[in-house]
Amino acid sequence: MSNKSLEELQKVIEYKFNNLEVLITALTHKSYAAESGPKLYNERMEFLGDSILSAIVAESLYRRYSDETEGKLSQLKSQIISSQNLSVWAKEIKLGDFILLGRSDDTKEARNREALLCDVFEALVCAVYLDGGQEEAKKFVLKFFDKQREIIITDYKSRLQEIAQFEYKVLPEYKVLKELGPDHDKNFEVAVYVKNRLLGKGFGHSKKEAQQSAAEKALKNIKKTLT
Repeated sequence: MSNKSLEELQKVIEYKFNNLEVLITALTHKSYAAESGPKLYNERMEFLGDSILSAIVAESLYRRYSDETEGKLSQLKSQIISSQNLSVWAKEIKLGDFILLGRSDDTKEARNREALLCDVFEALVCAVYLDGGQEEAKKFVLKFFDKQREIIITDYKSRLQEIAQFEYKVLPEYKVLKELGPDHDKNFEVAVYVKNRLLGKGFGHSKKEAQQSAAEKALKNIKKTLT
């Protein structure tokens, strides 16, 4: 990646890195590392970035919605840090244009894939945190969060769990039916059951995404299926 590209991204996110290697690692997918030889890629940074992001959003929701219950705050947080929402934030800064991908994975479709954009956004949060500290990471995340005044809850898993517990005194059960594709581009098929009855199947690039898809279908079927 050229220095010009790195400068462009830093300008877009309004943060200047002291150590550019941290930023490069955050943008490096393991498919690129496998082909081009860098020892570091962004999976570990995704892990830490997810936790940092979750903490920042949790605190912000706690302060914004002072009268809401723990359950509602959890639903709001799940929506904010969902793959769908984070991929929207990533697209706002055209993050897909800056990701380092292996040649076999470097397609326009791949660069716009929800799961990939979510993962790299989390890695970018981690990069800002490692380079500039907690306050800089918080400032970066809040630029997106503060613009999102209306939060529409589409956490289908939480909604399905509430209904199943209230109406049937059981928790939904999720089972992975299939894992398809190479390690760097996995697809999952997941089924959800309530009282041992199949209510829905879903697909996704991660187990969480597939579970949300299955739960969404289950919510549509639950009144017709369970008596």
